[in-house]
Amino acid sequence: MEASPAAGARQVIVLVVDALAVEDFTSPTWPNLRAVMARGGVIGLMNARTAGGTAQIAAHVTLGAGARARAGPTGGLAFDAGGMYRDRPAAETYRALSGLDPGTDQVLHLGLPELAARNADLPDRIVPGLLGQAVRDAGMQTAVIGNADLHDAFRRHGTLVAMDGSGRVGLGTIGRGTLADDPEWPFGWRTDYEAVWEAFLAAAPHAGLIVVDLGDVARLDAYSDLIAPERLRALRQQAIGRIDAFVGRLEAWARDGATEAFLMLVTPSPPAEALRRNFLLTPIAWAPLGSRPAAGLPGYPSAETIKPLGDGTNGPRLATSPTTRRAGIVTNTDVAPTVLAALGVDPPAAFTGRGLVGASLSALRRDLPWTVPMPRDPWEAVALIYRRATAVHALRPAVVRAFIGLAIAVFVGWTAWLAWAALARTPGPEARLEAWRWLLLLLLAAPLAVLLVPLLEPLLPAAAPAARLTVIGLLAVSLASVAWAAGRQDGIGPFAWLSLATVGALVADVILGAPLIKSSILGYDPITGARFYGIGNEYMGILIGTALVGTGGLLDRFPGRKGLRWLAVGVYAVVSFVLAAPGLGVNVGGTVAAVSGFGATVMLLWRGRLAWPAGRFAVATALAVAAVLAAAAWVDVAARAEPSHLGRAALMLARGQWEALWDIAVRKLQMNVRLLNWTIWAQVMVVSLGISAVALHRPGQLIRRLQSRHPHLVTSVRGAVVASLVALAVNDSGVVAAATSLIPATATLLYLVTADRGFPR
Repeated sequence: MEASPAAGARQVIVLVVDALAVEDFTSPTWPNLRAVMARGGVIGLMNARTAGGTAQIAAHVTLGAGARARAGPTGGLAFDAGGMYRDRPAAETYRALSGLDPGTDQVLHLGLPELAARNADLPDRIVPGLLGQAVRDAGMQTAVIGNADLHDAFRRHGTLVAMDGSGRVGLGTIGRGTLADDPEWPFGWRTDYEAVWEAFLAAAPHAGLIVVDLGDVARLDAYSDLIAPERLRALRQQAIGRIDAFVGRLEAWARDGATEAFLMLVTPSPPAEALRRNFLLTPIAWAPLGSRPAAGLPGYPSAETIKPLGDGTNGPRLATSPTTRRAGIVTNTDVAPTVLAALGVDPPAAFTGRGLVGASLSALRRDLPWTVPMPRDPWEAVALIYRRATAVHALRPAVVRAFIGLAIAVFVGWTAWLAWAALARTPGPEARLEAWRWLLLLLLAAPLAVLLVPLLEPLLPAAAPAARLTVIGLLAVSLASVAWAAGRQDGIGPFAWLSLATVGALVADVILGAPLIKSSILGYDPITGARFYGIGNEYMGILIGTALVGTGGLLDRFPGRKGLRWLAVGVYAVVSFVLAAPGLGVNVGGTVAAVSGFGATVMLLWRGRLAWPAGRFAVATALAVAAVLAAAAWVDVAARAEPSHLGRAALMLARGQWEALWDIAVRKLQMNVRLLNWTIWAQVMVVSLGISAVALHRPGQLIRRLQSRHPHLVTSVRGAVVASLVALAVNDSGVVAAATSLIPATATLLYLVTADRGFPR
């Protein structure tokens, strides 16, 4: 008779199915998995980004560490304690390498010292095996079963999820005994599901966390270049069928027992083809097993997940977490906290993720542009989210390069032309001036065009990058042309109105949940994984820069109307609120940059200069920033059950956790240094900063004349320079924010020269 879990026990069973494609996961060929998920599970996509190294191995280490980790090629070197490695007992080799006693544990990882060394310099203080260590410290046992071995390589990566801080797992087996000799499979090996099931039944009565590595899909993916395409599809379907049958056996086992069991199916890393394209989104599913509902238990997604769907049937909800606040998307760092919560164990402070929760299908509406039809069910929703995310990610490099290339070409070309005009004592024909004005307007219109393009997606053919790029270009040209034609006799009007339109669109979008930013190529995408909600650094910089340019232009367009100054202050307050509000995404670095830039601008508008010496102004700005952030942090902690990163940082400060705060600062600094070394944004930032800062700090006759004719707009450009420098210093990718805030300011400054015709004669 098959063993059942002990009465009153609580268990989490993690099925590791590496290299599973999202298309296969969302196909209807999972009857057992779909039945389990329909009774209160959650499904979605998991961001699989790591800290670097060998991608597949680092992805498994990340799951077990609860934070993005690195790994090298020895990550698969795990063995049964009684097994052999290179003709030596594995237990003896483990003791020789680690200096630790293997004790009575049944599975040992031989590469832990190397893993620890690779992660030692990361600011998050990565601890490989922290998940398993937390389970064992709580008095429960861990187990790992199965492998993804190839004919010429050990791939026991499931051990990395279940092991403790010493590289040991108490129960299980991962050797060749879990493989079947099948001549129909490449190189003869596939998972022996009967052997795996027997090993599971042996471990189940004693273990709280059981990791089962079902490696057939990963094996097929490793051999994919050697297998005929039709044969590969057939074998993949066989593998999926066997995995689904195993899920059915687990469900029957849990129904017959008295356990509170949870099932997680997780894909640590994507298939090789998706990995080559950097499509780091993989399937994840989480649900209670058995017939007894587990609503209200720690770690259960939410009571809402067992409510019927609109058609009266039960169904899964979309996975989300406080880390992402995105329906259908979580991160790999959310896995470990979810497992521990289900087991009733408090997560270690080193975990960077948060536990999974369930979101209704209707919650996806806030993440989609209004013109995109809603999917019919959660499985279709997961497929839709994946298609949209990969489309944005694939187009992003081309659009960013085009935008930055245009900015550099226009700025450098204009500067060279201005130098020529000064030497020639003439700006040349009027048509040439008009061309420069239009190009500068095109540069300002581009971010707004990229933001609005998702509204046109229903009109675009699926998976047609060329069509999308064409639409972006046409929309930017249309916006620039309309602004240029409407304001040809209006001097600075075109720039002011186009800037204010950009501010209005961005503020409205963030307040509505940022559906356009989430779908925008200049927004953040869930594959990059730097940010999932609110406003990202690209549009944060654009928002600050266009707010300053738009209000400055408005004040110069209607001189003498003192009430407009208060309107400008109101715009600055709204933008600062949008950046600081916890419910809208709380961009801390953006808030600091905005308050600094807006504060400098307000003082210049009212007094014509910074009223205090630089030191006093810096202190006053720091106090204003601290007041805004303190208010936002108080609201975040008091009003939200799961505070954002700002609220958590405030709690660390209140508890005196200076080391954790230092780690955050170091991580931000390291990110900035990396971006300065290789990102294309650094190039446009240097060009923009060079033109704006030099022109304003050492103004010649031309700039002084512009200052007298357009005092508010030139003042706003000065404020934008302040904001960009602060953004560079305080953001974890500050070079991006600095560049995007300077582009509107620099373009405006150059536009003023062409509009003013202030050339030497």
